[in-house]
Amino acid sequence: MVNVGYKRIQGFSGDLDGVFTLPDLKVALDKNTEISLFRSIKKLQEEGELIKIKRGVYAVPDASLEAISARIDPKSYISTDSVLASKAIIGSIPARKVQAVKVGPPRVYKCSLGVIEHLSISPSLFFGFESIDDRLYATPEKAFLDVCYYCFKGKRFPFDPATDINTEQLNMNIVTDYLKKYDKRFVSFYNRIWGTSS
Repeated sequence: MVNVGYKRIQGFSGDLDGVFTLPDLKVALDKNTEISLFRSIKKLQEEGELIKIKRGVYAVPDASLEAISARIDPKSYISTDSVLASKAIIGSIPARKVQAVKVGPPRVYKCSLGVIEHLSISPSLFFGFESIDDRLYATPEKAFLDVCYYCFKGKRFPFDPATDINTEQLNMNIVTDYLKKYDKRFVSFYNRIWGTSS
């Protein structure tokens, strides 16, 4: 027998990309008290119909990590290898991980669907993204520079940024223009490895 709660969340799932906050679930499940709400959520979790991502955020099993990332922090933008792989600028990356960039402290969220990593960046470098289907994505050029920048900061990636990025697919005029916003230390680091002057 199908859980009534499951039917109700499925009815709302499309509009919410399968990702629910507690207020969303309160409406979707039509619960008036916290006790009844959490009881229903617990039952849906036990039946595998709802997965806890973090406190106050849940998702259905087929929700995408990109959708979850956007609901956790709508101002963050998907970037780095998540964008480069989708544009075939690098080879494939693990399907169960997404990286996004935001202003503020970095965060990592792990759940049974995979890993969502929010990388921190200064407000002056928070640019170079566009809205697609109500989610923010870095342009390929900014995703490339984000990889370079986090390498400069000491982060490691599951590919070699110096050799595995097909820069011929990037608009290097845009990259050069973006580089004007970075400090000289990073630009020097960038030029040593990728050889494009600012």
